Amino acid sequence: MQSREFYNSLNVVTSFRDVSKPDVYTPLSDDTYLAIADVRGSTDAIRLGKYKEVNMAGASIIAALNNFYFENDLLPYLFGGDGSLLVLPDHGIEEVKSILAFCRKAVKDAYDLEMSVGVVSMKELRRHGHDIGVARLKLSEFIDQSIFWGSGVTFAEDLVKENNRLESVTPVEADLSGLECRWNQVASDKDEVAAYLIQAVGTDNEQVRIYEECFGRIEEIYGKEEDYNPLKEESLTMTFNPALLGVEWKLQTQPPTFFRKIKYITKMIFQHVTGFYLMKFIKKIFQTNWGDYKPDLVRHADYKKFGDGLRFVASGTIEQRMNMTKFLESMFQQKKLAYGIHPSFAAMVTCYVRNYQSNHIHFVDGSNGGYAKASQDLKLRRKKLDSQKDQNPDL
Repeated sequence: MQSREFYNSLNVVTSFRDVSKPDVYTPLSDDTYLAIADVRGSTDAIRLGKYKEVNMAGASIIAALNNFYFENDLLPYLFGGDGSLLVLPDHGIEEVKSILAFCRKAVKDAYDLEMSVGVVSMKELRRHGHDIGVARLKLSEFIDQSIFWGSGVTFAEDLVKENNRLESVTPVEADLSGLECRWNQVASDKDEVAAYLIQAVGTDNEQVRIYEECFGRIEEIYGKEEDYNPLKEESLTMTFNPALLGVEWKLQTQPPTFFRKIKYITKMIFQHVTGFYLMKFIKKIFQTNWGDYKPDLVRHADYKKFGDGLRFVASGTIEQRMNMTKFLESMFQQKKLAYGIHPSFAAMVTCYVRNYQSNHIHFVDGSNGGYAKASQDLKLRRKKLDSQKDQNPDL
């Protein structure tokens, strides 16, 4: 697979509601691979206050593999809070395994977190009866994000979580450049920030109808997308807290040496102070207009996505969440979907920056483990639905 040609050939949808239409997705070919990472025990880590570390760990393979394939390939990917999934071409797979092994070791050494990593082929997924299709959701004229349809997403993630496949692989140092973590948490302008995971069940046509019903209720309760976007330009502030900045440099300086730490921290502080000044006074230097960065950050936030289900982070009131929960619980009782929800007081941003003028994307999660904790609820409800189906195959 020539991934750049494949990526450019993917259908582009401009409305988030269109992500629930299976016909916009292009099936992945048999010679495609998936790279997957998942932080083990993320719920316990979050309980200990390591939610920022969990997000950085989950995003590490996005930076590492995009940087590895940068010259010739574009990789569709999905950030899930405590892990990520990327689509790979059929070359460089052995190098990829070594890079994933490095990310696992770097996460362990930097944060004392265990991370499962692995590579799964589409051939293997199809042998198990699962498939994946990919499309692109347009965020702006400069950038889009990948969206995924098909049970293969969840199956591949579960496969790697259950069996760490690369235990014997020798790590090879990865390039994590562009992975940044320099913003304060963004408090909700209402009551809270809630992370939602919604997974419809049934045939493709049945799922389309279920997701359409969900979209209608989301709009009815939360309003338009910009109404519940947890990031607002006026609320974005850069952090100068050494502990928070330490989350970035601890990972970026693996394997650590004194000289490497000093060099990276000096560069990070210079970039941080310079960026603060340039954004505050809307300066333009070289090819970067720093007055565009915050507006683009808001537009390029992946607070809404689709990967074998709806995944979104919404700023809203407690009443809005209760109303949404009531609707989702009703749909769950009708055996139409499984769901998970977790409220936080703020949103958290992890950034992958190719360049500061437009080519940057921002991964959004709840500040105390939104997606990771919502995922626990989703899994429990999914198991309950599966158990009921096993007991009554006609469901």
